[in-house]
Amino acid sequence: MKKHLVFLTMICLLATAAVDAQTMQNTKHYRSHFAYMTTAGFNSGVGTLHYGGRKMQNKIPVFSVNQLVAYQFNPYVSLGIELGLNVWKHTAFIPLTANLTVEFIDRVATPLWYMNAGYAFKWYVSSQPEKMTHVIHGAKPGLHLNTGLGAKIQIKERLHLFIAADYKVQHSTLQYSVVNPDELHDYSSITTNQTEKKFYHFIGLRIGFMYW
Repeated sequence: MKKHLVFLTMICLLATAAVDAQTMQNTKHYRSHFAYMTTAGFNSGVGTLHYGGRKMQNKIPVFSVNQLVAYQFNPYVSLGIELGLNVWKHTAFIPLTANLTVEFIDRVATPLWYMNAGYAFKWYVSSQPEKMTHVIHGAKPGLHLNTGLGAKIQIKERLHLFIAADYKVQHSTLQYSVVNPDELHDYSSITTNQTEKKFYHFIGLRIGFMYW
C-alpha cells in the first residue's frame, strides 16, 4: 500500500511539474497585446440607507454598459481604462475607471478577478423627488468602485465570453426634505432642502465579450 501511495505521489509531482513547465513555456512565448471588452450588466441595491433620523431599504435597480481598453501583459495580468454608463431609476452616472484584471490559469475557461476604481460623472438627474419616498437618489457625482469574480471562456482564437458576479459602490448624495411645522404647505413632494452624502451598494451580474 505504501509503495502504491509513493508511486501515485511521484506521478502527481511529475504531472504538476509538467504543467508548471508548460505554463512557464506559454508565458515565455506569450505576446502581449491590447484587448477590448464590451459588457452589459444589471445590479440591484442592497443595504439600508439612513438619513435625517429615517431609513429605507436600497432597492435601486441599475442597468449598465461598459467598454474596456486594456493591455494584456501576460496570460494572467492586464491593466486598462473602462468607460461606462450606469442608469438608475431617476438618474445616471458615467464612470471612468482604471481596471485591473487577474486571471488564475491559462486555459480555455479561465476564472478571474477584476477591480475598477475611479470617478463617476453625472449624465442627468431628476429634479423631482420620488413620489413614494420624497427623496432624490444619486444627485451628485462621486467616487466609483466595482469588483467581481467570474470567468473568461474562449469561443474563437481572439474572442472570449465574459461572465461575472459584480459588486458596485457609488459615492453620491441623497436629497430629502425636512418639513417646517410653521409652514402651511408640505413641499416635500416637489422639492428637497436637505442633503446627505451616501455610499450606495449594489450586487448583480455582468456579461459580455473580450476581443482583440
